[in-house]
Amino acid sequence: MIDPILLELLQTQLTSVVREMRGIMIRTAYSPMIHEGHDFSCAVLSATGDLVAASEVEQPTHISALPWAARSVIERYGTDIGPGDQFLHNDPYSGGAHLNDVALYFPVFHENIQIALLGIMAHWQDIGGMVPGSLSGTATEIFQEGVRIPGIRIRRRGDPITEATDLLFANVRQPEERRGDLQAMIGACRIAEKRIVALVKRWGIDTTRSGMSALLDRAETRMRNSINNIPDGIYEYETHLDNTGDSPEPLLLKLRLTIKNDTLDADFSGSALQVSGPTNLGPATSTTAVFTMAKALLDTNGAINAGAMRPLSVTAPLGTVVNAHPPAACGAIGEVRRALESLVIGTLGKAMPDRLVGDLKGASNITAIGGPHLDRSGDFLFAEFPAGGTGAFLGGDGNNTVRNFAEGDISSIQPIESIELTCPLRVESTSLRTDSGGAGKWRGGLGLTRKLRLLAPHGRLSVLSDRNIIPPYGVRGGKNSAPNRFTIQRDGRVIQPSTLPGKVTAFPLRQGDIVIEETAGGGGYGDPLERDPMLAAHDVAFEYVSQSVMLGTYGVILRNGSVDEQATATARSQMANDRVLLNLQDLHNISDSEFDGSRRLAIVSSSTAKRLGATRDTLIELPNPDGPSLRAWLRIDDGVHTGNCAIGSSALAILNLGIGATVEVRLLDLVAK
Repeated sequence: MIDPILLELLQTQLTSVVREMRGIMIRTAYSPMIHEGHDFSCAVLSATGDLVAASEVEQPTHISALPWAARSVIERYGTDIGPGDQFLHNDPYSGGAHLNDVALYFPVFHENIQIALLGIMAHWQDIGGMVPGSLSGTATEIFQEGVRIPGIRIRRRGDPITEATDLLFANVRQPEERRGDLQAMIGACRIAEKRIVALVKRWGIDTTRSGMSALLDRAETRMRNSINNIPDGIYEYETHLDNTGDSPEPLLLKLRLTIKNDTLDADFSGSALQVSGPTNLGPATSTTAVFTMAKALLDTNGAINAGAMRPLSVTAPLGTVVNAHPPAACGAIGEVRRALESLVIGTLGKAMPDRLVGDLKGASNITAIGGPHLDRSGDFLFAEFPAGGTGAFLGGDGNNTVRNFAEGDISSIQPIESIELTCPLRVESTSLRTDSGGAGKWRGGLGLTRKLRLLAPHGRLSVLSDRNIIPPYGVRGGKNSAPNRFTIQRDGRVIQPSTLPGKVTAFPLRQGDIVIEETAGGGGYGDPLERDPMLAAHDVAFEYVSQSVMLGTYGVILRNGSVDEQATATARSQMANDRVLLNLQDLHNISDSEFDGSRRLAIVSSSTAKRLGATRDTLIELPNPDGPSLRAWLRIDDGVHTGNCAIGSSALAILNLGIGATVEVRLLDLVAK
């Protein structure tokens, strides 16, 4: 048995190694996506590819992908891995994230015995493909997204294999910048190698190895104990992605979560089949989503390693958007992963009501602008992931325009000075987006509005985002946030750069065009009519919420900035009485199916639809007093009794309600300044 003090020292030292790797990357990487955006992760893995140590700020997208892809490299090369070897990998189908996330693996040996495997996964700003920045909202196959690296050796026993790297860099934009990023990754691993070897010399090979194993066992015990505190049961929820990128049809994502004793099983069966657009994942990322949310909600302060993953099992059927097979495009990993995280939050929150939170902004919002430099030869490439709001929670509002707990240390937005120094762009403004947070007793955090003017003669805009049509959800009666929105201002007019919002491929920009990024806020928590009027007045004073929304959604009447308590009470009483409350009816008496494609159906009479102000296929929601709201598309049939809403049996299970129960039915609130 390892001495607990020694074990804690080993944990601290290994984590320090990872933190030092991060510092080196930030100081030496060439691309702004890394040194400013911090879109990379470092890790110490075992010789067999298990995650042993990561810091608290690593990118969750990478944390499951790094060991998964490492195992594919180990399987490929077997015993032919020696001191001085280096490997590259970015293949989604064998455990990578998307093609831009390139992983370097660096084995560490001492006395010809492999002690560890160092891993760094970094977002290379361009990896080739059909558009600058590689990520396209309308890619239909992975070949359009860049160079696919299935796990190749780039250095053997210390000797570089230049043919491999020359081939790679001949197929990417800004090759010198990409070479610089790779050298930064190698340099960070070389320093980490020295630290690991010094650690082994201090503690000995056997103690180091057994200590690493004990760290995993300790993390496993913590996670199992946490799961054991959750009531056993089966919990279900569903959500939708906007579309595929080449079709307007929404994509259904389903989760069945089974808690039994000290284990948690997540089953995504029933989710949409893989699509021809970029909205697909490889096998590692669904596991990432489950682990990230389980770790955040169940074991916040415990070590991040493979041991904490052991009590979790994930079923992601092959051939679906959560586990696609080649040649499916996988660029929208951020969009699908965040939707899965929302799904896990909503589902797990039903089992842990005190930790239920409103939905997060729900998308990576990758925005890329490329074109010629003004004052020198060559092209520039600007790329960022503009942040949004986080969801409200029991007792508090969400945070405004920050990276949330599922995104690691990625910066919210790139600094203005860095952008204007390196790119022919001018940042016209950056501000909080009024009315973007979901209304509730506790309000969701706000998204941002960012305006970027193109100074170059011409350029191209690409956007890969989601939650532009179907916004983040609220919980326990809280309302949805505003959706993401990306537009162009040209000669005083607002232009939509794509017929499918949030999916843009190389839209031609003119000099003087202003690209407007507007990000989603977080979902609200609780009934908006129960919000403290003094907090509501504060929201108006700071322009978090407009006067019109304050009156129409919160029912708060302000006179010269002060709350009129009597008028507010009267307005709120009237608004509560005006809500559309319907009794649930069995849909199967009206329709053969509770879905039309991926669209869940809710059926009402024509008089009820008129009362709602809705027509066929209007997106509505049923607020859940104990969980996240359920979305559905409206259908009208006078076979449904006036005052009723017909939904399917699986919807009843999600809401945990029976036939005859009374629920509110409402339109989504999609207004934001």
